[in-house]
Amino acid sequence: MSSFSESKAKRLAKDTGTDFVQYHTRQLSRIYPAGRRTDSSNYNPQDMWSVGCQIVALNFQTAGLEMDLNDGLFAQNAGCGYVLKPAFMRDGNTQFSPEKPEERPGYTPMRLSIQVISGQQLPKVNQKEGSIVDPLVRVEIYGVPQDQAKEETSHINNNGFNPVWNETLNFVIHTPELALVRFEVEDYDKTSRNDFMGQFTLPFTSIQAGYRHIHLLSKDGTAIPPSSLFVNISISELTRRSQI
Repeated sequence: MSSFSESKAKRLAKDTGTDFVQYHTRQLSRIYPAGRRTDSSNYNPQDMWSVGCQIVALNFQTAGLEMDLNDGLFAQNAGCGYVLKPAFMRDGNTQFSPEKPEERPGYTPMRLSIQVISGQQLPKVNQKEGSIVDPLVRVEIYGVPQDQAKEETSHINNNGFNPVWNETLNFVIHTPELALVRFEVEDYDKTSRNDFMGQFTLPFTSIQAGYRHIHLLSKDGTAIPPSSLFVNISISELTRRSQI
């Protein structure tokens, strides 16, 4: 097994691409946070998973986006700590490159449409009596560089109990086997940064089409019942005609 700092691993991923993916078909690697992270912050683990790194170490004591992605990936197998890589990343002759996913055999991009319908009993940011939130929903895609994307709804004034958006967010996903989808709810603020309210992250391959409730988690990953989003999800292959 080899160990790489996050900076060296990122450099190898950028400069060698396919060679680094091939390396991981025959060799285990461990990636660890840079020593400069004295505040126990984290790097984006998705960058490492996209080139096949098997052991991507994070500072688990620090909640945030990076831990949301980690929890989301491993939630698909009840958090046992092992997820099998896609077949095209286990093939010793693979020519897969995260920078050029369209060049791999079997390339099949997908269209993801998410109709954000409503929210139910969203958590308050300020627990003071009489405080009201202005919620919006952001959907983020994490994966290979071409798949990195985010879209958001408009905000609803003064309604965290049963806000209704009825807005549709659309995405094209080039490597669905590696993509993670993150739902985040924020309290809109016109004069300062929006406040985090809740999130839920899961692999694209775990998403089921149709009407679904998204049960929100707090910043540290714990459930905050009964807070949820109600959405309608549509997934389809992106044909050449639909790309024109």
